[in-house]
Amino acid sequence: MYTYIDIEKIVISDSCRAKLESLFKLYMQHKFNLLGSGFVKIDYSICAKGLHGKRYKNNSMKKYGIAAVKILRRKYKNLLDYEPINWFVDYKSGFFFDPKKYNSVEKCTAVISCKLAVDIKSPWELGRFYHLVQMAMLAIANEEYRTAIIKEFKNEALDFIEMNPIGKTVQWSAVMDSSIRIVNLLVAYDILKQLDDECYLDHDFGLRFEKLIKSSLEYIINRLEKGKGGIDSNHYLSNLVGVIFASAYLEIDEWTNACLVFGTQEIIDQVWKQFYREGSHFEGSTSYHRLSGEFVLYSTALIYGVLQSDRKRIYTSYKRTIVKGLRNLALQKYNTETENFFPEWYLKRIYNMAVFTSVLLKNNNEIVQIGDNDSGRLLKLTPMGKWKEDKVIDHRDFISAVTGLFNHHEFESVVKETPLEASLVHSLANKKFEAYRSSTCVLQVGFPTEVDYPYKKETILYVDQDKQFESLLDGLRLYYYSAFGILVAKSRRLFICIVIDTAENTKILGHTHNDKLSIEVLVDGTYITRDPGGYIYTAFPDIRDKFRSVKAHNVIHVGDYEQNVFWGTFGMKRNAAAQLLFADKNKMIGKVTYGGVEHVREITLSTHRILVTDYANVPFKVSFRNKIYSTGYGQIHRCL
Repeated sequence: MYTYIDIEKIVISDSCRAKLESLFKLYMQHKFNLLGSGFVKIDYSICAKGLHGKRYKNNSMKKYGIAAVKILRRKYKNLLDYEPINWFVDYKSGFFFDPKKYNSVEKCTAVISCKLAVDIKSPWELGRFYHLVQMAMLAIANEEYRTAIIKEFKNEALDFIEMNPIGKTVQWSAVMDSSIRIVNLLVAYDILKQLDDECYLDHDFGLRFEKLIKSSLEYIINRLEKGKGGIDSNHYLSNLVGVIFASAYLEIDEWTNACLVFGTQEIIDQVWKQFYREGSHFEGSTSYHRLSGEFVLYSTALIYGVLQSDRKRIYTSYKRTIVKGLRNLALQKYNTETENFFPEWYLKRIYNMAVFTSVLLKNNNEIVQIGDNDSGRLLKLTPMGKWKEDKVIDHRDFISAVTGLFNHHEFESVVKETPLEASLVHSLANKKFEAYRSSTCVLQVGFPTEVDYPYKKETILYVDQDKQFESLLDGLRLYYYSAFGILVAKSRRLFICIVIDTAENTKILGHTHNDKLSIEVLVDGTYITRDPGGYIYTAFPDIRDKFRSVKAHNVIHVGDYEQNVFWGTFGMKRNAAAQLLFADKNKMIGKVTYGGVEHVREITLSTHRILVTDYANVPFKVSFRNKIYSTGYGQIHRCL
């Protein structure tokens, strides 16, 4: 298999290394904190806490675990002291996807939304193998743990291979997760193989590992998650990153070459379709923006690594009939004769993905949560919380990663704090490009307008108790992301984000919320009001709907009216239309209409006060108090 990561270029800060050491000790006990579970030992003896009072028991789980131990120890001598991981359990509810019963994609996915509290995302998350990459990074930073990490990687990989026949367990019931698994396994293997002085990752293991990667590639290519009517989503992006990584690392043959070219062609097309010129992602979620951005960024970095190997020639000479979807050479959007290879607009959009994230990052290093947040990632490298905490809404690691591909000093402070991501991207690509920042900073949008409606409510959202404080307006700048549908105002003391209409420019509304004209406000690092987040999906569809509803957001509430109409767990029918009428540094006015309701919100900023005035054509209620919110999938917090 090929290698692309130069481990000499990997930079790990002291604080990151210390966090990875703490995590390593838990990972070696097979204790993982996934999707809000807290650190749980995921074995066949697990006794789940249950979720919202619902807990499952399965007597066959322990029996299956005993059988798993016998199988692994009989087949692999090095697994005699290894305790198998339970790949099939929802470690929160306790539901066991027994491989003897749930032995097909159809049987596994039939559980979704049908069994209360059961979350199929739980085993999927474990099977992504995020922890193996973090352990591999620690192996670079600390030689003391290197041998133990290499052995654990080998044992877990063999455990997974033996207990998860292709397409026959819950771990194969999501193509997206299979794609993410490929990337994490390959990145970890690339690093650990280079560090393996004792040859634990021997020829026999290499053959088994390579077979897993090739089988995974075949599995994905045959099940690409193409959207209907040419409208694709982050799922298809995930498929492409899996295809690109697998085909780049596998040995050269006509089929892997064609897969790699196909993945490259498609990733260019998808960036054009899914990312706006301003850098934001079209699904209307700031968390899915990072996820989709990581798919694109790491694919791009690896392709640059490929272009510096003997595989560069495949981009001008490949067999177009092998993979469905490969087009004629004349239609290619890449150019092997140029230094950039990718189109200039493509590289601009990648850089502006990071710019978009930086604008939405508050001075407490938390992103504004707009739309769904399922804590999804391609790679988890730097632990962003305090010690073992997983701070999902700190997206500085994505900004750092993008910086690894560009010659620009705009985010120097971020890279200094989280150098690992930038160094990995640079190690893969081994080159950098000039950055071009899209201009989203504005002085004024629209023109002042008079508002006249029969119903009105004024809310003094914030007022300085001491007028000696610096003005809220000092250093204030406005950023308008018109395609994504938000307005952001940032000063030294103040952060305000106003959602205009994140559903206007997309036909995929499934990850958007009924939050038009909702606001998030932070003053001096303290939340005045905030977005509630997303919390959970199919385990509790009713709770999911509550978190994406009008009443969960600080917009006006008119009886049971919703802005857009829920259409299943991941659907939304567009009913609302919103627009930004006016904005400058003192006043912002937006309007939304839905189901006969007309609502205008006016936010007035002065030196020491924030006033919100809501107008409507019907009676309404409004509240800016957060009773409950989520900072990541499965995480829930109650306000005192």
